[in-house]
Amino acid sequence: MPVTHVVDTVGAGDGFAVGVVSALLEGRDVRHALSSGNRIGALAIRVIGDSEGLPSRAALDALELSLDAA
Repeated sequence: MPVTHVVDTVGAGDGFAVGVVSALLEGRDVRHALSSGNRIGALAIRVIGDSEGLPSRAALDALELSLDAA
């Protein structure tokens, strides 16, 4: 997922892992899990801090819906 303005890369790996693991635990396929990880990692680098950019559960659910539609 392209990010036009990177603020802080701390937390990008954690965000990616959150996306991948949560999707796999929910029974999603690997392609969906990697896409989710990519998007959450991209969200993480838009703000300062290691977890401030990670989505809430509601935002993660909305992200999952957008991935399903894609």
